[in-house]
Amino acid sequence: MLFVYFRLGPACYALESREIVEIVPLVDCRPLPRAPAFVAGLFDYRGRVVPVIDLSEMSGQGAARRLMSTRIILVDYPDRLGRGQVLGLMAERVLDAAGHETPDLQSAGIAIPDAPYLGAVLHERSGTVQLVKVSELLTGPVQELLFPAGEAGS
Repeated sequence: MLFVYFRLGPACYALESREIVEIVPLVDCRPLPRAPAFVAGLFDYRGRVVPVIDLSEMSGQGAARRLMSTRIILVDYPDRLGRGQVLGLMAERVLDAAGHETPDLQSAGIAIPDAPYLGAVLHERSGTVQLVKVSELLTGPVQELLFPAGEAGS
């Protein structure tokens, strides 16, 4: 499997490359009033409005800093009806991609109810890298806010 690495605070995380549509530079997002703090807003991606989640804010690290390496990772997010939606994930220090064999993945050994998106871990020379499960990122109310029922997906 191929993974794309990024950091949230001091910790390293990864996404499976098969879930990634594209990685784009950080752009200004149109804020959504009264949305949860981790919803960074909306931006236009090739004529399509895409919601953006700030992964740093979602993980309790505070808003993502505007670094040269801060990117928006566009992922294929399965909404509650099973349709593919493009979702932007703002992440600091988007690093590199690396391949790993499936046996390299190990259970994290703990399940955090408020963070079901945290998955298995990889052990690297530089430390532990935790996988982010795209399909588990959004709760029902946030899915409804960002992808209202009846609106077409990709």
